[in-house]
Amino acid sequence: MVKSRRRSASPFWKYLEASMERSGLSTSDLVRAVGVHRSRLTDWRRGRSVSLETARALAHLFEVPILEVLVAAGLLTQDEADARPLRDATSISDEVLVAELHRRLGMGEREPE
Repeated sequence: MVKSRRRSASPFWKYLEASMERSGLSTSDLVRAVGVHRSRLTDWRRGRSVSLETARALAHLFEVPILEVLVAAGLLTQDEADARPLRDATSISDEVLVAELHRRLGMGEREPE
């Protein structure tokens, strides 16, 4: 008896399938629009990473922010995608700053007062 060794699809592939379905696109449409070889589809199904250039093309094709594609591909965490640069440290309270220092230094969570 031969056992099947078929793996389940990667989270990124599931994201692509849902995006294609939502957009009414086939895999042929995707490879043509993004400019990749069909073999990349198998790579993505198996969990292989996507290039930044391809992520940009996918974001454009699906009309979504590139950060969404990078998170789906596992290249960024959702926290990293949600992070916004702090322009002026004087605009936050001392309590918020101390809580963030505690978090970053591994001293446990401390809620701002």
